[in-house]
Amino acid sequence: MHVFAVVTWLGGLMFQNAVVQPVVQFEGEGARVAMRKVNKRFIGFIWMSVWTILVTGVIMMLASPRFLWFQYNDRWSILLGCKQATFVLMIVYAFGHARMLAYLDAPSSNGGFSDKAELYRHRVNQFRKMSVFLGIVALLLSAGMSYG
Repeated sequence: MHVFAVVTWLGGLMFQNAVVQPVVQFEGEGARVAMRKVNKRFIGFIWMSVWTILVTGVIMMLASPRFLWFQYNDRWSILLGCKQATFVLMIVYAFGHARMLAYLDAPSSNGGFSDKAELYRHRVNQFRKMSVFLGIVALLLSAGMSYG
């Protein structure tokens, strides 16, 4: 379940960055409306993944004989601490991503979409790319833990 949740979250973000975003930029405003709907729908998958990763990660951590509360005296526990910090950063970026999407959908005073829509689109892309980077870092830390 832990791996499935990571693949859902990270894979979805990578698909949006590598496939959907270039198509949206090429197609113009009509595709942007569709992309907003896709992003809005994907946020639910992100939160489902976050909770699954959190619960399964805590269970695996507590079940491990290597785990000692707040003791970072070997390679495994240091990597675990770094992975936990990375996960917290990913959550921060997930909140930012969701907030920017909400701002992007908010109507402006002139009846259309927000006047800052281009800024919000840029921020959504930044949050998505940073989340992908942090997800890859977390995967590398996990791989290091399995060999330590």
